[in-house]
Amino acid sequence: MNDELIAARVDRLPVSRFHRRLLLLISLPFFFDISDIFTFSYAAPALVKEWGLSLTSIAMLTSAGFFGMFLGATLGGILSDRIGRKRALMLFVATYSFFSLANALAPNVPLLMITRLLTGIGVSSATAVVIAYIVEMYPAARRGAWQGWAMAIALSAVPITSWVARLVVPLGPNGWRLIFVWGALGAVFLAFSRSFPESPRWLARHGRMDEADCVLSAIEAEVERSAGPLPAPLLISQAAEPRTHWHALFKRPYAGRTFTLWAIWILQTVGFYGFQAWVPALLVRHGVTVVQSLTYITLINLGAVPGALLAAALADRVERKFSIAGTSALIAVCGLLYGLGTDPFVIVPFGFCVGMLTQTFVSLCYAYTPEQYPTDIRNTGAGFAYGVGRLANVGNAFIVAAIFTRFGYVWVFAYIAGAWLAVAAVTLAFGARTTGRKLETINPALAGTPDEPLGTAAGRF
Repeated sequence: MNDELIAARVDRLPVSRFHRRLLLLISLPFFFDISDIFTFSYAAPALVKEWGLSLTSIAMLTSAGFFGMFLGATLGGILSDRIGRKRALMLFVATYSFFSLANALAPNVPLLMITRLLTGIGVSSATAVVIAYIVEMYPAARRGAWQGWAMAIALSAVPITSWVARLVVPLGPNGWRLIFVWGALGAVFLAFSRSFPESPRWLARHGRMDEADCVLSAIEAEVERSAGPLPAPLLISQAAEPRTHWHALFKRPYAGRTFTLWAIWILQTVGFYGFQAWVPALLVRHGVTVVQSLTYITLINLGAVPGALLAAALADRVERKFSIAGTSALIAVCGLLYGLGTDPFVIVPFGFCVGMLTQTFVSLCYAYTPEQYPTDIRNTGAGFAYGVGRLANVGNAFIVAAIFTRFGYVWVFAYIAGAWLAVAAVTLAFGARTTGRKLETINPALAGTPDEPLGTAAGRF
């Protein structure tokens, strides 16, 4: 028994009732992760009205949440690689649920900033665990599609949370508080956590072979009951995967991947959250009422689930680096056209396209990022990339506010479009090919080319 055999046993499993049940379970915390990311943008217009907040204050509150996301993703990724996917996820879900509820009770801006920061820590930590867990638990040939399906379920939180906000925010001066109560309901996952298996890949890499075999044997037995006898596992290599630690992210052969992923995540965060987090408040400052703003953004966010389903269809059919680049370019075009529009019949359709395609992008990127690191540092690498992107939005919130104040509404969307075009360029130039490859063969240390620069042999970039 060795970790290569454990990986081969996972990859030979046919899609079964087990995978569908696991999808529903893992999507529950993912749903409320996504929901909480959007809650502040729905509360912001009411805070502008009820507390008289300026765009600078909104920027400070937004930045506090994103700084928390940076801390959570980077530190949470490291912790998950140390204590395991299951224990880490339970801890992070409890954290973001508790502090989301604390947001609802905040009496002033300073305390709301603190609770937004702490909520961000829990949210991003949980997200980093989920995306790596899916990569490790689903077979190589279909993991991109299942990431897309998980995102489709999770992203139903976007229109649902939009409608919840549309219903509760206008209720009165404290209606905005109820949207944070909604975000705290992710704690329900903890009631089902006993049905959530630890990753056999993680157990094997930590020398817990008996536990890995026990967990995987139970999974195989469940799969056989619904899918019939299993084929023999196919070992791709007899070479042992070398032990790696977090500092390997910044050395060959992983440094090129790390900095490429950081660039992608920084730029997509500027584009994604520049649009999503600011559209409701900017619409209000552009002369649209709070109720109209929430209605527009709700209609726009109906594209979220179709976007993830589009990613599920594309993920394992088109090389991910190309689908990510193409989607980014389309978002840039639709986002700029949205910014140029003044009529609801222009704003809503192009906004819908942006909402749909950004979620296609996110689904693809969530699958793409953790694939590029070995098990020992998978969550650490994915968490760093996710966290650095969130850190970028700390400063980005003030840049957007300054562009809007000095140059106007349209230039905000020109800035956002430029960020998405840069994502496309970086991905095409430096992105790794990962689609359909076993995680162990994507690892350049096992592929036998540890000294080659990004763009050659080990993963044909």
